[in-house]
Formats: sequence, structure tokens, C-alpha cells
Amino acid sequence: MLVPQKKENEKQRLEELESYSILDTLPEKEYDEITFLASQICGTPISLISLIDENRQWFKSNLGLEVRETAREIAFCAHAINEQENIFIVNDSRIDDRFRDNPLVTNNPFVIFYAGIPLVSPNGHALGTLCVIDNEPRTLDDSQINALKILSNQLMRLLELRLSIIDLKKSEENLKRLNATKDKLFSIIGHDLREPIGGLKPLIDYLLKSADLTDTEKVKKVLTLIQKSSTTAFNLMENVLGWARSQLNEIIYTPEEVNLAVLVAKTIEPFADSLYNKKLNIFVNIPNNTKIWADRNMLMAVFRNLISNAIKFTPEGNSIEIISIVENGNHIIKVIDQGIGIESDRILKLFDKTEYTSTYGTSGEKGNGIGLLLCKDFIERNGGTLFVESKPNQGSVFGFTIPIKLD
Repeated sequence: MLVPQKKENEKQRLEELESYSILDTLPEKEYDEITFLASQICGTPISLISLIDENRQWFKSNLGLEVRETAREIAFCAHAINEQENIFIVNDSRIDDRFRDNPLVTNNPFVIFYAGIPLVSPNGHALGTLCVIDNEPRTLDDSQINALKILSNQLMRLLELRLSIIDLKKSEENLKRLNATKDKLFSIIGHDLREPIGGLKPLIDYLLKSADLTDTEKVKKVLTLIQKSSTTAFNLMENVLGWARSQLNEIIYTPEEVNLAVLVAKTIEPFADSLYNKKLNIFVNIPNNTKIWADRNMLMAVFRNLISNAIKFTPEGNSIEIISIVENGNHIIKVIDQGIGIESDRILKLFDKTEYTSTYGTSGEKGNGIGLLLCKDFIERNGGTLFVESKPNQGSVFGFTIPIKLD
């Protein structure tokens, strides 16, 4: 028995076959009608629509045959796709060196006669065949061969229609996602950004028109409020833009080897004043040589958001801890705080894009959850998952996994 060779462009062929989302689907009338016509035209008891997967041939339609798949190495159709410019015909497999000891020939269904027309995609990949089979020798005349070719063309159009429907559904889903993103953005801009930005004007007006500039203590308090509002607005806008870009697929994922301890240390630096003002300690328990494979900018954005949240919701005088362990092929990183915690019913809503709730930190800092949505998107782009563990008044753990890069 001759085992069929795989094509040079096999990877691309399999990817295109997968794009049709047809493997392992239920029988459909339109496909069964084609195999019925092929069997009637050629006078054969068996007609199949066979798709060649990596290790098997799977039948979308299997008139006259009970099984839905066989191994690729014994498949006649796996030979046929290598002759994609022509019909592949075996008049009598018992006298053909390629097939005479094939188990499909020597055992049920006793494939003696075989004729298969390759199903070639517009990109030139043979995805499978429309074939007819008999358990006795026979030949096909020109009119039967032409009819099979016409049916295979119709079958390929049917597959292309399926692909168009899939693309249309994806477009509809993208449109819904874009509309949801737009609504979320307008909601944040109209609600959460208005407060910190709107609060700047009266403070600045006060300094310019009414304040006694010689009263340095009062001026310092006003400037501190201005700094707080502007920082809140800036951080919120940065998260909003980052999340919007991720939803619109405008962010390019560029993985590289990153020293985790160094990256966390750099991320913590801008929070020095916040930690000092709230008398918070932050402990980093990450080995200095910990290397992680991820997009550096995305990872920094995740840490920036998680650390900011930990500071926001941790009461004065407490501590925050960042740890890293390796388990089950993943880096597991946790940001642990001693904050106000989260009710269990709210945890379920943290990553729901349809939910919109504003929260306030222990010093009145405002949050809207957009940063966590950004973190979730970024972590998933890096192949990981984001998780939360929390109890009211006992603190929270915001953690995520990143797969270890395998050589």
C-alpha cells in the first residue's frame, strides 16, 4: 500500500480548511443532495464529500457508507488531492499496486472502483474531494466525468457561500463590538471625565482671582487638588484610549523576553508619592532572574493599573505585596493588597463590558473599571488569564497568568 504524501503547502491548506468551520458539523441537506446526484449519475452505491484533515478524512456527506471518517493514511481521497488538476480514477484497486492491500479494499467497504474530483479553493488549495465508489470494477464515460466536475464546482460554491456567511457574521459581531466600544467611551467621557476636568476650572479661577498667593499653605492645598484632578483625568484618558485601541485591534502584540523584577520596579517608581502620602509599604517578592515572554508595554500597562488600584483601595498605613511563582507551565503573578475588598456579586461584574459602575478609593479616588477591562484584554493577548480573589474588609488579590515560552 502506498501512503499518500502531504503537500508542500500543507500548513496553509489546513489553515484554509479550518477557516470554513465545517469539520465535524452535522449533516446538511444541500450537501446530501450533491452526493445523491453524483451517485445517480455514476450509478455507484457510494458517494462522499470528503475533507482531508491533518490525520483523517472526514465525510460531510456519506451516501451509502456508515462511517463518518477514516485515517488519512489509507484514504483514496488523500491521493486525489495531490492530483488537484485532474479527476483521480482507480478502475480496479485489486490490481493497482498503490491500493491492492489497502484495508479499505480488502475489508468493508471493499473499495474496488474510485473516482474523486478535488475540491480546490479560490486560493488553489485542495480541501478534499467529491468522490464516487463501487465494490466492483467499472469506468466512467466523458458525460459522467463532466457531470461530476459540474457538481464539484457547485459544491465549492456552496463552501464559498458558507465562508461568506461566516465572514458576514464576523462583520456583524465586529460592528456590535465597535458600537459597544463607542457607547462605553461616550459614557466615560460624559460621566467620569467631566468630574476631574470640570473640577479644575474653579480651582484655577480661585488661584487667579481670589486666592491670597502669599498664603503658601492654602495655595499648596489648591495645587494639590489640581494635581489630583489632572492626574485622575490623565490616567483615565490613558486607560480609555488604550482600551479603545485594543477593541479596535490597533495595538500590535510584540512579545519579547522581559526581566519581570526590573519591569515591576520601573512601574512602581511613578507611584512613590502616592505610597508616601498614604504611608503604604510595597513589597516585591520576584526573583531577580525571573524572565517572562510577553509584550513589554502591555505588561507595564497591566501592572500600572493593578498597582494603582491596590493603592487606591488600601487604607493608610497598610501594605501591598507583588509576588511571582511558576506553576503548571505558567508564570503566576499576584498583586495583593490589604484594602477594602470586593463583594462576591461585584467580582462577577468586574469584567462585564455591559456593566458600568464608578467606585471610590479610600481617599476619594474615582475608578470606573475601564482599567481592568484593558488588563483583561492585554493579558489574553499574551496568552494568559486574569483572576480576582477578594473578601470585604480583608483585601484583594488581582492576579494573572502568562505561559512560559517553550523553545
